[in-house]
Amino acid sequence: MTGYRDPNGEIEKPHGEWNVVEIVAQGDNVKHYLNGKLVNEGSRAYPASGKILIQSEGAEVYFRDVKLYPLKK
Repeated sequence: MTGYRDPNGEIEKPHGEWNVVEIVAQGDNVKHYLNGKLVNEGSRAYPASGKILIQSEGAEVYFRDVKLYPLKK
């Protein structure tokens, strides 16, 4: 179904407000948080090192205040 959004379980902020995305990559494990909630995770990512790329899935997207931090051991 195209265009359906669950108003009770919506994690994204309303149109016009900024969402906060946090990606935590530790070795080959990756966790994706949206507005403080874990929304996706995976393991055995390949490649586990290299360039960082940010993309959109066919829609216009804006980024602001992009920060990169090394994880503390």
